[in-house]
Amino acid sequence: MSHRNVPAIVAVCVLSVVSIAGANWFESFETNPSDLAWDWQSVEAITYGQSATFAATRRQAPDGNHYIAITESKSAALKGAAFGVGFVSEPFTDVRIGAVVNVTGDATANYQGFGARASYFAHPQAGGVIADAYIMHINWEAGPANLSIDVEKVVQIKNMMRVGGDYQIRVPGYLHRRSYYAQLDIVGADPTYVTGALYEYEGGPLVARLRTLVDTAGNDYWEDPAVRDAPFMSGVSGVFAQNERPDPAGFNVTFDNIFSVSDGPAAVPLAPADAAADVSLSPTLTWVEAAFAASHVLWFGPAGDMQPIHPEPAARSYAPGPLRTGVTYQWRVDQIGPSGTVEGPVSSFTTIPFIVIEDFESYPDDNALRLAWDPNLPGASIADANGLNCVDAAEFHDGAQSMRIDYQNQKPPYYRQMTRAFAPQDWTAEGMATLMLAFRGKQDNAAQSLTLHLGDAGGHTASQTNPDYARQSDQWHEWHIDLAAFANAGVDLTAVNRITLTLGDGTPSGQGAEDVDTVYIDAIRLQQPQCYNAGSLDLRGDVNGDCAVNLRDLAITAAGWLNSGLANTP
Repeated sequence: MSHRNVPAIVAVCVLSVVSIAGANWFESFETNPSDLAWDWQSVEAITYGQSATFAATRRQAPDGNHYIAITESKSAALKGAAFGVGFVSEPFTDVRIGAVVNVTGDATANYQGFGARASYFAHPQAGGVIADAYIMHINWEAGPANLSIDVEKVVQIKNMMRVGGDYQIRVPGYLHRRSYYAQLDIVGADPTYVTGALYEYEGGPLVARLRTLVDTAGNDYWEDPAVRDAPFMSGVSGVFAQNERPDPAGFNVTFDNIFSVSDGPAAVPLAPADAAADVSLSPTLTWVEAAFAASHVLWFGPAGDMQPIHPEPAARSYAPGPLRTGVTYQWRVDQIGPSGTVEGPVSSFTTIPFIVIEDFESYPDDNALRLAWDPNLPGASIADANGLNCVDAAEFHDGAQSMRIDYQNQKPPYYRQMTRAFAPQDWTAEGMATLMLAFRGKQDNAAQSLTLHLGDAGGHTASQTNPDYARQSDQWHEWHIDLAAFANAGVDLTAVNRITLTLGDGTPSGQGAEDVDTVYIDAIRLQQPQCYNAGSLDLRGDVNGDCAVNLRDLAITAAGWLNSGLANTP
């Protein structure tokens, strides 16, 4: 949903701030009067003043627990409140505000949420207040089945998110007529990082987390132009109920166990981005910590097997590489402060599956391909060649095209050859161990060997040959060559500068007088040592993917021992 062009402020405070540190507070509503001096008020979308039908009422649940209900029986069009807000006038900088929220109520147009780093000044002609804040919505105005959460920046009671720039996600599932624990974290000055999340209950499983909104002094891509771009540096925290629709009228929302703390916001993982794919094998993890953090613990490892890093990284960054190819890693940063440890969110990324040497995707036409892969035909034009290498978009192993080689090795010089030269490359980096090349032929091809020659900047060359009959297969195959075979033959793998492919061995192929055979080449890449289960061993217990079933896998499994989902339920 969009909350654009409507007053969307929720929590407000007097601008005369005397402190920016923030004194932690907690409200359970178990005492009457409340533990804290709440300022409850309605903020109308029209200039009628305070609504006589708006109320913030302490109520008791059947189990004896007390909570606050924010209610309005009239629509704004009938002089009711479009918003009901409550705040505690204690300013914060870095802050976490959280509460138990209940996704239910008398009217399906309800929604509710938090505001933090909020400030305001009275303006009766504008409906009560003019206010600024970072806010989080718990949206169920379209009914509990359509629950979503979002964060916004609000300037002078107007949502300043650019059209299409809302940070919003739908909450999975549909059985949402129940209570949740919601929280909003705000960390940093410029940039400021704003993150909203929803949990089953406080300390329980994560239900949904928004990507972090990053607010800078510049005009960020998500915000309207020419509207106060500076981040909000401090302010108070509060809660709100909202319903701008005339039908159904009013709102009825509840909160319980509301708190706002300066030593609660989690560290913000910055890079690699959460769930990022094709991350380099030598990434640098970076994050932002809240002001309260005196130290931290970084956890890192393959998915399901994070371990604390020792010694603790001194800076807010860590370079764990080189990593393994095609592996999903997880990491989190726990901050340690005066009140103990605040666990951070788990972020993940997946490394590149291999290093591409040639994928044949960059060539727009045949001439461009032949300029890169020299047909090695001195004294003869391309038109006179006994074979051609071409771009082929109909056959490929990966991507959208391959290199097709048409050849007539029944004619001198009885082989086809092409060379790709490039600036020297270090093929020993990142633990690379194998050169892979994908190929396919045709069933009616003559048997012809395929030889790969590797050269270095010092002029050394070595080769490996694939069996001749393989060119008669019409399926794609991967040819894996141990790089050590080239190194042992004298090639400097730290300065590789050319690859040559040769079809045929210099003797007549036995093709018919004018027969043309065809081979396709694709996906030349470097890989780390791979797990090939040639013995067909039972590796189902290999939880962490290291090609061995051992105590490490048992430890990972034991961490979730006796966890159980219920069958035949959502």
